[in-house]
Amino acid sequence: MSDQQHPTDPVLSRVQRVPGGLYGDEPYEAALSDLRAAVAQVSAALSRTQDPSVSEYLTRYQADLNRAQLQLHPHGSAALERAHALCRTVRRYLTTGAA
Repeated sequence: MSDQQHPTDPVLSRVQRVPGGLYGDEPYEAALSDLRAAVAQVSAALSRTQDPSVSEYLTRYQADLNRAQLQLHPHGSAALERAHALCRTVRRYLTTGAA
């Protein structure tokens, strides 16, 4: 791929979880995977949109998702629940046709 060619999908959409990782098959890993998938979806939507108001919402969601990743902890059940709730909110926004 040359410097001028860009992949059509975000890199995070191709990231695979390592089986048997430190927190494999744990709620933490599921929440982290959910957040990463949502970030990839928002990034893809951002690259497609030309509406400034939609871009603003998506940029805010992207920041919220990134913040949620930083706040996630394997033993923090409230943060795990908030992460999944944020992902559901973001996906709902993306599927309403706004993005």
